[in-house]
Amino acid sequence: MKARQAGMMCIGAAALLLAGCSSNSAPDLPPSQPITAQPLAPLPTGPLTATQISQALAERNFAFSSPGRKGTISFYNDGTFEYQETGKGSGTGVWQASEGKLCEARNPTSFLPKGTPSVCTPISSDGTKFTTGRMQLIPS
Repeated sequence: MKARQAGMMCIGAAALLLAGCSSNSAPDLPPSQPITAQPLAPLPTGPLTATQISQALAERNFAFSSPGRKGTISFYNDGTFEYQETGKGSGTGVWQASEGKLCEARNPTSFLPKGTPSVCTPISSDGTKFTTGRMQLIPS
């Protein structure tokens, strides 16, 4: 019993000490810096290697447009992509970079019942957007 009373006295004393240290003013902390996202790396220009294409597309989102089509597309590191085509719906597929070309195959969807075979088209960049075949990919 005495040990318990002694323990309670120590807890009470500690509480009094802490209460004496507290104040109503906020501690002087350095001002917090806002968290800002790192800007995306600029797009490469000139003839593109497979590595440059992969690095420029992977884990990025783009708006796409071509005659009769537009929407958004996200390329992932694992070689897959997801897209949303205006007026049609969403879909998925696989992609691969090769020297100077982007290869893509789309999986079947309700508006593309058979999907598409893998097609490789030349890809180029002017530093602000990619052009692959008749399609333009603009970072978003």
